[in-house]
Amino acid sequence: KKRLSRRKGSCILYVGGMIELFRSSPTQEAVFLKQRKGFIKLALRTGADVMPCYLFGNTTALVALTWAPLAAISRRIGVSVTVFWGRWGLPVPKPVKLTYARGRPLGLPHIPEPTMEDVDKYHALYSAKLVELFDRYK
Repeated sequence: KKRLSRRKGSCILYVGGMIELFRSSPTQEAVFLKQRKGFIKLALRTGADVMPCYLFGNTTALVALTWAPLAAISRRIGVSVTVFWGRWGLPVPKPVKLTYARGRPLGLPHIPEPTMEDVDKYHALYSAKLVELFDRYK
């Protein structure tokens, strides 16, 4: 929150969290965003802007062990616990094509105490722009 309030530089938040790690695979990319609204609330409170972005191919650079008991342990302790590997069985990414797509900043207003309606409105806008971005570059 402090970094966002300074108005210098950028901050990247990975909003998908553990569920994306455990539900994505090299053959299926997934975005879990419907229940992830805290980043929008934080952006509105601090006056930070939000820019939709998507990294295509990131699920093929490394393979993660997505065993159900590891997902349960991760949820319980609040941090991802898994084993991942890539090239030569090491934690070195495979040489795969990655495409980084980003949209324009949404131009969020500064609302020190946003209502749930404010959060829902800008979350819906972010979600729509992310889908648009994904569809354009897939």
